[in-house]
Amino acid sequence: MRQLSPTTQAVLMKVIGRAIQAREGRTGRPFIMAHHITNHCMCNCASCLWRDNKTEDVPLADVKRLYADAKEEGFVAAAFTGGEPFLRKDLGDIVRFVKEEAELAILVFTTGWFLEARMDEVLPHIDMLSVSVDSASAERHDRLRGRPGLFDRLVSGVRLAKKRYPDVSIQLNCCVQKGIASEIDDLIALAKDLEVQISFDFITEYRNGEGSNFVETDEGLPLAEAQAVATTLLAHKQAGAPILNSERYFDYFVRGRPGYNCHLPKLAMYVDGKGNAEYCLNLNRPLANIRETPLKEIMDLPRFKQLRVDAEKCSSCNSPTMVDLSHLWENPSLAFESGGIAIS
Repeated sequence: MRQLSPTTQAVLMKVIGRAIQAREGRTGRPFIMAHHITNHCMCNCASCLWRDNKTEDVPLADVKRLYADAKEEGFVAAAFTGGEPFLRKDLGDIVRFVKEEAELAILVFTTGWFLEARMDEVLPHIDMLSVSVDSASAERHDRLRGRPGLFDRLVSGVRLAKKRYPDVSIQLNCCVQKGIASEIDDLIALAKDLEVQISFDFITEYRNGEGSNFVETDEGLPLAEAQAVATTLLAHKQAGAPILNSERYFDYFVRGRPGYNCHLPKLAMYVDGKGNAEYCLNLNRPLANIRETPLKEIMDLPRFKQLRVDAEKCSSCNSPTMVDLSHLWENPSLAFESGGIAIS
């Protein structure tokens, strides 16, 4: 297996094991909870498709009920994203419950703004932390994120978190968007300096929906530029740079983004900041809301079962989560190959 931290290896092995079971049993019942725990964010990124500061967060009691049910339904991992998850004052209560009561592995995504101040509430209860960094230049990163001072705070937070919580797997995540071509060497150097791995996420440019629920951005790279950036990243990966992505992920863009069969709904359920279990092919028509419908009933909805079939025709998402996990579903052995699949 590729050189990953013991924590990351343990989480990866658990997910792979469940993927193999689900695939062989042909149940396609998801076992990862991908949860936008809030859509609130103090940043203002031009590439973001999720920020919504008007949405009311799902109350703690409803979140706890969801994860108590998730344990009963066989879920093994949760990924908390946003928005900025640390904007929830009860994030520590949430991750503690999910880890201790629901017994799920936990990945938290963050901008790093609150990391130094609040890590002691959250990091004792999680397995992996992904910190967003879109430039190795403090000035450019803060401009892209619309938050002066953010770069220095995230770097300081990562350094402190590594010292205080060495068992938590910490990584950087960079959005591949306009202007990144000249930044790659510096971003890799930053990861080396912080002694962490870095993943590169070619931004998804739109989310399916109608009216107000259809969201898009024009910050993506033209295809020729995406191919060139992916070629450079692939070369760095093969030369031993601390890049978490699989070689297969970069090759997908080198080949001109030819499409893939999305299997993610067989692996993960997406819950948005309003508590909607997302129907990703049309955000205007969610499957159900966790505040109104028990998880077991959502899992058994005919429409959710059909989504697992219909999603195979879609390849609109660019994230390594969607691309790599779809490949992992088709061939679990990729997790054990050099340059294979990573969870990021």
